[in-house]
Amino acid sequence: MKEKDTQNFNQADERGQRFMKLYMSIQRYLYGFVLSLVANSSDADDIVQETVSVMWIKFDEFEPGTDFAAWAVSIARYRIMNYRQRMQTDKRRFSRHAVEAIDEIAASNKKKDDLRQDTLRQCMKKLSKRDQQVLYLRYEIGATLRNVAGRLGQNTNTLYSHLNRIHIALLHCIERMMSDREGMSS
Repeated sequence: MKEKDTQNFNQADERGQRFMKLYMSIQRYLYGFVLSLVANSSDADDIVQETVSVMWIKFDEFEPGTDFAAWAVSIARYRIMNYRQRMQTDKRRFSRHAVEAIDEIAASNKKKDDLRQDTLRQCMKKLSKRDQQVLYLRYEIGATLRNVAGRLGQNTNTLYSHLNRIHIALLHCIERMMSDREGMSS
């Protein structure tokens, strides 16, 4: 492979990695947004797929440092409008006011989800290295409980109890931190 071809390949790979990292951070939010406006999961799947396609094509137009979720939603809105034009014979349509209200709720929910995710990350940092390792093996790698137990030299029931204690500790930490934040904001 020529040096220029290698350089182009590396740039394309970097572009793909940047895109995927940003997209993965908003994937659920984008799907929820589309589903809330379409109300049919099959159609929502198609619209999200179209949206991601357009996002990839136009990714060079996205300005780093701006709100990727807002950019994605603006593209999704156009896909939804196209969908609605195709479905004009269907009587189940939302008014402009309803769409705006749903947009506001979706934006509010995204902020809450982002806050909970940030809080979860902070709580995970407070765990012992051993607990962090257990979570990493179980959820980041996606191994089965049996595989993780074998890798850690534990039986499955012991690991299950250990994970349960970690989950409870994380839940309490998140609830405490969210409550503290609510107390500060009021």
